[in-house]
Amino acid sequence: MRFIGMFLDRLTTDGGASATARSARIARFLAMALAALMAVALAPDTLQAALQSAPSDDVVRGVVVNSDDREPLAGVRVQLLPEGPAALTDAEGRFELRGLSAAEGPSLRFTLIGYRERTVEVSPEDAESVEVALVRSAVMLDEVIATATPTRSGASYQAAQAFNAEQLQRLSGTSLGEMLDGQPGLASRSFGAAPARPVIRGFDGERLLVLQNGERMGDIQETAPDHAVTLDPMAMDRIEVVRGPASLLYGSSAMGGVVNILSRDSPEVWSPGLSGGFSLQGASQNEMGAGSGRLVYGTDRWALSSRLTYRDASDGSTPAQTIPNSYSRTLSTALGLGVRTDRFEGGVSISYHDNDYGVPEFAVEQVGDDEFVEEEPDMEVRIDRLNVSTRARWETGRWLEEVSFRSSISESLQEEGEPDPIPEELELEIFTQMASSTLMLHHRPAGFLDRGVLGFNHLLKNQEVDGIEAYHPGERLTSLAAFTFQEVPLSDRVRLQAGGRLENEWLRTVENRFFPPEESFEDTELNVAWSLGLNVQPDEAWEIGTQVARNHRNPTVLERYADGWHAGATRVELGDPTLQAEIGHGVDLFVRRATERTRMELAAFGNWIDDYIALETLDRVACNDIDYRVRPDRDFPNCVQFFATDARMMGAEAQVDLLFGRHMQAGLVVDVVRGDRRGDVSEPLPFIPPFRTSVRLARETESGILGATVRHARAQDRVPGDELSTAGHTLLNLEASRRLGPAARHLVTIRVDNVLDTRYQDHLSVVRRFPEPVSPDNESRFDMPGRNINVTYRWLF
Repeated sequence: MRFIGMFLDRLTTDGGASATARSARIARFLAMALAALMAVALAPDTLQAALQSAPSDDVVRGVVVNSDDREPLAGVRVQLLPEGPAALTDAEGRFELRGLSAAEGPSLRFTLIGYRERTVEVSPEDAESVEVALVRSAVMLDEVIATATPTRSGASYQAAQAFNAEQLQRLSGTSLGEMLDGQPGLASRSFGAAPARPVIRGFDGERLLVLQNGERMGDIQETAPDHAVTLDPMAMDRIEVVRGPASLLYGSSAMGGVVNILSRDSPEVWSPGLSGGFSLQGASQNEMGAGSGRLVYGTDRWALSSRLTYRDASDGSTPAQTIPNSYSRTLSTALGLGVRTDRFEGGVSISYHDNDYGVPEFAVEQVGDDEFVEEEPDMEVRIDRLNVSTRARWETGRWLEEVSFRSSISESLQEEGEPDPIPEELELEIFTQMASSTLMLHHRPAGFLDRGVLGFNHLLKNQEVDGIEAYHPGERLTSLAAFTFQEVPLSDRVRLQAGGRLENEWLRTVENRFFPPEESFEDTELNVAWSLGLNVQPDEAWEIGTQVARNHRNPTVLERYADGWHAGATRVELGDPTLQAEIGHGVDLFVRRATERTRMELAAFGNWIDDYIALETLDRVACNDIDYRVRPDRDFPNCVQFFATDARMMGAEAQVDLLFGRHMQAGLVVDVVRGDRRGDVSEPLPFIPPFRTSVRLARETESGILGATVRHARAQDRVPGDELSTAGHTLLNLEASRRLGPAARHLVTIRVDNVLDTRYQDHLSVVRRFPEPVSPDNESRFDMPGRNINVTYRWLF
């Protein structure tokens, strides 16, 4: 593969290590990954004995059906309570759980999104022939989101939401940001479709943490708008979103919230035998085609999984023209192993992601006295990421009732420049190695404490920057943290949450051709985060949650030491070595009501941040007078300076879902955020989303959905002096989906976005162009994509 060749070249170039040692690095990395798989799959006798320790004759078997038509339901999660083994029903609705001591009459919980959860006590005489009927619920009720509450108590202290596989299919797009845009509190910062990244309540970049299976991904998506999330949407099985500060659990960069992508490449729940699924997707506005397949083979104790995803998209189009250089190509594959016994559940996976995409960055070229032309974009970003992830969970049966561990080891190579460059002319190359791990100790109630968690985080990052436009140094970063998350039940309906985190970070810059060793810099930061929350549930329908939290974010090497032309972002970036850690204090409040026919959530938040790091656009004349290191290869570059200011972010969200009659649904989403500088200068913060609202009307039955959504964004003219304002716009979207075949194993979704082919600009898009008369001072926003027909098909077996 192209990655291996480039990677080996990278390992044998600069750096202090010998060519042999650097070339051996990837061999060791792959050997470790393969050894991890083989060690579990070909376990020694002691592990084999452990895997076979449960009696094979203690079996509970049964079938799950739809209460309306008695049709079998596939994909129902069946779990022994509390927190015991689990399995999924097959295409005929059948399930089988072994080693459950059926003579004791186990309790089983049955869950499937779109149906009411049900718990059933199984008598010994019925253990071989359990039949359970689930009742469909058109309005989705709340579910436990472990990303926000590691104790899995079901109590919430800040706004959070989750999206399952079927919902993700309905939202399907080219990127994570594109999929989540329009959800409560969620927007998308884009530089073309491929690198679109989520924005939570106006926070993005280094203040928003995107995780994969609970750990950092090991790419550089958060550092600039031209960087993409290195996982294809078709490889995402579930997404959990925490809106608001999450530094307590996840440390620096979680100031604005967390998006946790669950890819489940190592199986967690499976049924014996062969299962899997295939998906196809197509879109009209960029002639996109994509396909994904997953196979899982399971036994009672272990399962193997494989996945392959491919996506190819041409340049997108607006109602008026093509968006030049906005193509994207992605290849993603994974192999995983899952293992379970009576008290242990774990897995390991190896994944590879290859993504090449264009960046629609326009520029102005002077061809004569006072004569200018617009220069067409030709910038390409090429990303390759190799990852090994592990997870393990032991149930001890003691006061320390559970020990869980997860880890992620990644190597990522990102190149930016013209397509197919010779090595000597490569503009920018960033090679990143990252190891991230979390150990959590779950304890039983003790004294006034309910179940709680004591956790430890470790992060190790090594980044090398090279190329003829290496505008910032690399870095070596180590972080160690300890945290605790505790809950105190004040009564049956009132719970208190308290937690603290102590984190120490060691940072050292890494030299390159523009930043010599004598300019290296070392720094140590000790940070404290804490949260205090209250959850009140007056009755079964109402829930009120609030949280006060202290959070932090350390400045990056790029923000401190950038000193030149960043080709992918088409701007000169100038850092500030005096930047200090951002310290924030946030308040969150939500009120939620959920019944079988209604779901309502109102949320409000406020964040006060000291030393907030922002970007300011400098005057071009002033920029030309600065003696920065990496000079641009074009005329009239934009020039931005990192600086610190005190800031305030405040806003609110509302979501209401109603069920009329048996099948009709109506939904309303409203969100607003206001960001301002505090102190001597009072002006809006840059790139704050406008006030948005959407109304949805749909008819949903057991066989499918037919609906329409109207989305409106108000004009955004509360902007700093160096930012372009945007006009308001209204879009009409249509959707239809149909479940087909026995047990609804086939699902077809058709979505038409921007039905009326409306011309509009999105305030968070950073794509700029220079219309007639072309001039460096005549900058405008590029139109967003026009009408798009998106068709997705999924088959599960």
